[in-house]
Amino acid sequence: MELRTVGPRKNAHTRLHNQCAQCGETIFLPEWSEYLDRHRLRHLWECEACGYKFETLVSFPELNVSLVP
Repeated sequence: MELRTVGPRKNAHTRLHNQCAQCGETIFLPEWSEYLDRHRLRHLWECEACGYKFETLVSFPELNVSLVP
């Protein structure tokens, strides 16, 4: 048996976040999220620093998954 240790990845992706369009403050979580259908989510964001609010729409592509017996 061999013990392998792995250091931090050099190309690790950081978590995405939004910046306020008015003041530039980082917004980490939406105020609420709404499930529209299988492929779409809507998020309401509010900046705690200046109170600016905006919505984003997330669209997921159709998955082409075939089941092989």
